[in-house]
Amino acid sequence: MSVSIPKTIQIGTRIQVGKDRATVQYIGQVKGTKGEWLGIEWDDPLRGKHDGLHQETRYFTCRYPTSGSFVRYHAEKVILGTTFMKALTDRYIVEDDITTIKGEEYVKEQDKGELYFGGNKQIVVETVGFEKILRQQRQLSTLRVVGLAEQCIESAGEPNEILEAKLSIEDLDLSRNLISNWDTISEITVQLPNLSILRLNQSRLLSPPVHALNLSNLKILSLNQTLITWKDIETLSYQLPQLEYLQLGGNELSELSEITGFKNLKNLNLEENLINDWNQVAKLGSLPNLETLFLNDNQLIRIEAPAMSEMFRNLKFLRVESNKIDNWESLNALNLYPSLIKLRCKENPIFADMNIELQATHIVGRIKNVTVVNGNTITNRERVDLERFYLKSCIKDGSTHEAIAAIHPRYLELCKIHGEPDLESMAVSATRSALKNRLIQINITQRDIEAEALLSACFQKDLPETKSSISKRFLPTMTIRNVKNMIQRLLKIPATKQQLFLLQTIEEHDDRDLISMDMNDDLRDLKFYSIKDGDEIVVL
Repeated sequence: MSVSIPKTIQIGTRIQVGKDRATVQYIGQVKGTKGEWLGIEWDDPLRGKHDGLHQETRYFTCRYPTSGSFVRYHAEKVILGTTFMKALTDRYIVEDDITTIKGEEYVKEQDKGELYFGGNKQIVVETVGFEKILRQQRQLSTLRVVGLAEQCIESAGEPNEILEAKLSIEDLDLSRNLISNWDTISEITVQLPNLSILRLNQSRLLSPPVHALNLSNLKILSLNQTLITWKDIETLSYQLPQLEYLQLGGNELSELSEITGFKNLKNLNLEENLINDWNQVAKLGSLPNLETLFLNDNQLIRIEAPAMSEMFRNLKFLRVESNKIDNWESLNALNLYPSLIKLRCKENPIFADMNIELQATHIVGRIKNVTVVNGNTITNRERVDLERFYLKSCIKDGSTHEAIAAIHPRYLELCKIHGEPDLESMAVSATRSALKNRLIQINITQRDIEAEALLSACFQKDLPETKSSISKRFLPTMTIRNVKNMIQRLLKIPATKQQLFLLQTIEEHDDRDLISMDMNDDLRDLKFYSIKDGDEIVVL
């Protein structure tokens, strides 16, 4: 006997089956079967078996070919949504069920004693202020940061139910719930007067209404992996006047449009989308306060200079790593973004087979204001060195200064700063290896030894064998801080936990053949330690 489907389930209702969420797209009979079925579209595009087409009959339509299924309704199987306050209470109210007390009964009035942890009599915990903690947890009104992701929330509950709780929530995570529309979001936020941060990641929401939603206090909104359309973003832009930070990662966006809202938007995250044309990105140039733009993990082939001087005039930080950029003109174009000081652009075809130092040379040489490259801060000394290397490398692209400047827009500017290269005396083959010849080869090793023993070692034979060894080339002007960052990427050891020691071999000394020294002054560069080819840096 089939169970009747509750009238509360309608087309568009959000449900959960096991740990997977879905949207009801069809309610009715399926040809060749008895009783009613729920035709659902899973949030996980690989969870289903079809796209709503079953045995040559179209019952509903899905975004993906394998995100649709038919399921029978069973109350214990198909989970329906709950209210905000019910989820909040279940998540944060802690019941005082301490029953296992060491020695004597726990006296709440004294609020001091000892108890067995989890009933394990081998673990005794002294409790001081335990009752106070429980009382604080019961006071929902004191909560500032609230995480209610995956709590099956579908509604705001009875009118003013949230408001009457007098909550002080400032940061709220409602990701991966069963809310289906923006009106419900608005009904919740209007009752939270202190709310400024809202996360709705991996939600599935219908298009927002044009009329005013109650979102005006929000400063940070996260909509990653919600499949929201850019048209819906346009609609929301006029209803989020205070928004400063918007996350839209993983939404399969490919086409954008100019937005006249978002007057206060400073940070826009569009990572992991499908944008392949910089003309789409240029439509964001009119956002007057945009300072940070994430475009990493898209499909961009090139970057264009701003069409007008007022476009992107405040952009300070740009991420374009893991795209398909394959031309130097794109980097040259970034020199025309007047406020750009931080850039991440690695893992693009243009940098294929190029070491970190050579990447930095091209980036710093082509973009005059950049001070942080791929997470590494460029010191003034490093900038001078990198610009000079870049200036010399330009020579291979022309026989006159004018011809070179036509290919390298900053060439003449750099000549004024660092002096003109002697085109007649510098061979092209030498310039191609100019940077390479200035690099020094260093062995990065790990040894099983204490710092004190390493510093007191006099002979190579006294050292334990290396546990690992990697040979890398470094600029002598690289700071110890940047060396640590590189080692973090190579050896997966956090930079803050590294101890670096330089080992140098010496000759013609009877009492030693080894010198070791501490290298943990992050502001010093390698040149300060008189480091040379073949030296060893031990990481402890």
